[in-house]
Amino acid sequence: MRIAFEPSTLHKSKMGAVTGVVYFDFGPEQRFPVAGWNDFVVVVAGWWLAALSQITRTGGENVLRFMDGPYWITVIPQECSKLLLRCTEDRRGAGVVQSTTVDLDEFEREINGFARAVSLACAAAGVESADLENLRSLLPN
Repeated sequence: MRIAFEPSTLHKSKMGAVTGVVYFDFGPEQRFPVAGWNDFVVVVAGWWLAALSQITRTGGENVLRFMDGPYWITVIPQECSKLLLRCTEDRRGAGVVQSTTVDLDEFEREINGFARAVSLACAAAGVESADLENLRSLLPN
């Protein structure tokens, strides 16, 4: 599993929203929501860091939301530092579209790596915002 983020797609709108391509890549032909998914990467990275923090602190179930579209991933802790990821599409006839199990360490590396990459891409592009400051405050040292 990896979180695909394409820094070259980073875009700041006139309203200040920062978007870019981000999606989960679970292997050949298994991407969620889809390859090339464009979303509000700064906000999403902050949400996912907060969810990760709660998962590691409490060991409880949590949700990784995408801001654009009816997509989310429910993260359910399992035995032996494993996590079950249930990818959900909230459209008629869809529901859980795929499930996979990953190591907590791998999941943590991917979330933190994605968040750092977003922060660095914003710095390189000269982008600043309150959402970005929030994201940076959540990054581990």
